[in-house]
Amino acid sequence: MTSRKYEMSRRAQTAALTRGRILDAAESLFVRHGYSRTTLREVARRAGVSVQSVYQAGSKASLMMAILERGFSGEEGAVSILARPEFQAIMADPDTERALDRYVEFIVAANGRIIDLWHAAILASDSDPEIAEAVRLSESQRMDDLHLGSGWFVGRGLLAGECVTEFADVLGHLTSPDTHRYFVRERGWTDERFTRWLRATIAGQLGQYQTGRRMPSGE
Repeated sequence: MTSRKYEMSRRAQTAALTRGRILDAAESLFVRHGYSRTTLREVARRAGVSVQSVYQAGSKASLMMAILERGFSGEEGAVSILARPEFQAIMADPDTERALDRYVEFIVAANGRIIDLWHAAILASDSDPEIAEAVRLSESQRMDDLHLGSGWFVGRGLLAGECVTEFADVLGHLTSPDTHRYFVRERGWTDERFTRWLRATIAGQLGQYQTGRRMPSGE
């Protein structure tokens, strides 16, 4: 490796470490004090970097979304969950029941890492247009993934094709961070209990939609 390439690599590593410290600091403050009450100056102080470094890392809303992306999938970037190798491996499992078990466990674990931050972002979105738009885009991406990914259920013979849109909406509610937070944080369920409930509820919903039957209106 040439000295120039070495220097570029070293700078990239330093920048990545600095960004990681900034995200860690912001995450801690957002959870402890709330999104709206956290300032970028406080983030800089906790991260041990200059305020300018924090500003260069992005706006407060962009930091929040980067933290959520990192927490949910393990890395930054608004990449579709359908493109994540670990998720693709689950959906490729030839055993459908095992694939569903792994899917539920994956979603519960991922949501469990972000539910407090997501709640902070939702609360802040009432008064902060930037975070409100970021949350809207994130939720739109999640629902797009669910509607596209619901074709997997059709391919496995679990869902009638004409029910994909409605089932995806139902699945969106069941697998949302808000639903997870309600049961685990507000009602005090353990992750294990919530995982069992979610798996059984998805199975029950699939039973409703498997042959093209929809829930009667009013239910």
